[in-house]
Amino acid sequence: MKQLLCCCAFGLTGLLFACQGTNKPTGQDTTTVAGVSSATTDWQLEGTRWKLKEFPGSATPLPAMEKEVFMVFQDSSAQVMGFLGCNGFGGSYVADASGGLAITNVMSTQMACPALDVENAFSRAMEMANRFTIEKDLLSLQKGDSVMVTFEAGPLQE
Repeated sequence: MKQLLCCCAFGLTGLLFACQGTNKPTGQDTTTVAGVSSATTDWQLEGTRWKLKEFPGSATPLPAMEKEVFMVFQDSSAQVMGFLGCNGFGGSYVADASGGLAITNVMSTQMACPALDVENAFSRAMEMANRFTIEKDLLSLQKGDSVMVTFEAGPLQE
């Protein structure tokens, strides 16, 4: 019963999230993100749709996916959510201006799918990440100085 309630809660959260407006970068912000001046980036960690690009240490390229694998950090609620390939996920995060990052309490739906290797790698990267950097339109989740996964920036979709 609890699992059914969790699945319904994730579904409703995803539906509500999908109805949000577009947040496009303005290029006018002068804040620093993880030690990178906004002169080199128009994108912020929060309010950007981060599309999975690659797992740099993996010898195998990402398979073609039916749906876009992505994550979004929501500043107002300190929540992270997204889509792993077959399953939606949500959790909490704490990020600081120096690039520190902790993603915790991640839960996901539990549908079986052929892209579980991508989902598992993405989940491990979120659990292990303790830093992030943004350079131009690329977000890197890192463990120390090792880049575990990279994402490309895009506007939130309506």
